[in-house]
Amino acid sequence: MNITASPAEPRDLVIERLLGDTGEPAKVHSAARRLAERSAPLIAKYLTEMLPEQVFVEVADVKLARMADAKAGKANQAMTVAITMASPDGLVMTLDPQAIAILVHLMFGGDANRDVAPLDRDLSSIEMGVSTLVLQEVARAMNAQGPDGGLGVKLPVGEATTGTVMKKHVFRDGPSARITLTIATAVSRGMLTLTLPQRILIEDRRVKAEEEANAVPTTEWRSRFSDEVMRSTVRLEASMPLGRMTLGDLTGLALGQVIELAENAQTNAVIAARGKTLFACEFGKLGQNYTVRIRRPFDATEETIEGIVAG
Repeated sequence: MNITASPAEPRDLVIERLLGDTGEPAKVHSAARRLAERSAPLIAKYLTEMLPEQVFVEVADVKLARMADAKAGKANQAMTVAITMASPDGLVMTLDPQAIAILVHLMFGGDANRDVAPLDRDLSSIEMGVSTLVLQEVARAMNAQGPDGGLGVKLPVGEATTGTVMKKHVFRDGPSARITLTIATAVSRGMLTLTLPQRILIEDRRVKAEEEANAVPTTEWRSRFSDEVMRSTVRLEASMPLGRMTLGDLTGLALGQVIELAENAQTNAVIAARGKTLFACEFGKLGQNYTVRIRRPFDATEETIEGIVAG
């Protein structure tokens, strides 16, 4: 059976390709520019901490593109696709051959004042290893965005790819923001490119707008709110395990019957509040008063394992 596509579908696709997800490319470009300007000094800081010599990172270009453009460039560049909270391909990072040559040169003690030629061959395992380390630091910097918020990149990121493996990677088609940064010494300059779906920037901008719109004098409110909460009362309940019974034994219980406690019943008690177990404790006696002594915070996993081991 043939299904005829609606005339609106190709029209919408063309508009989406031209204007992006929002129909407001200027706003998306502005958000990408802000992200680039926040990220550049952080990336420089993280890379300089990793390398023996200082490197400089500056914004070279910000433009709107397609996700497939993330693979654009020479076959011997290095690429890592990082997962973010919002997308499995939320951040694509690529290093061009010149940047890789500079970083490897510095990593192994090369002179920062020496001009480094770009690589014109396939990358070696050492060069791929250095690229992976560098892109890991870039991802960390993209998460450390301060009060403006990070991208939520899942760390550690995967190993860098190059050549045919890189070119075979398939991206979901969609509009992207493409940020090009320079990684430079005093005499050499390479390129680091960050490509991310426009929806990542859009969600980031909308969340910040909502937070700003809802912002009230929160410091005073939170302090009072916390104080009120901390003064509220809850009912504590301490209980100890009686032991195990079969259903047949349970149905045979009668008034006045005495149930024997296990030897360690008093030391396996728990404290709970509002149905949530809080502490493991033990029952005791102080003078004429019965007491409950807290031994440790309750760990449900540990208790489950102990129950399994106990049979």
